[in-house]
Amino acid sequence: MTTARLTWLVLDRLVPTDEEAYARAALIARDRELHSLVNQGIISEAEALETIRARQHRYGNYEGFIGDRCVLWAKRLAGAFGGSFIIWLALHVAR
Repeated sequence: MTTARLTWLVLDRLVPTDEEAYARAALIARDRELHSLVNQGIISEAEALETIRARQHRYGNYEGFIGDRCVLWAKRLAGAFGGSFIIWLALHVAR
């Protein structure tokens, strides 16, 4: 399984509960720095997952990059059409 897919499954909590600990450990093991910090007891698994989650939001998820951009533009487009409709409706009622 790719790191990106494993990240998606673990961070979105889509892993079955009986495999959750294994999936979290596998995801952390793929990042040498975080794996080392968890093994030394400097940070917990939960903190390591939060670090991974923060990286995803900061740099964006490459697999979901196009989807994220489409959602952003769809929101803007819906806002523009919605605003135009409200203005048209207000002008129409004002006549």
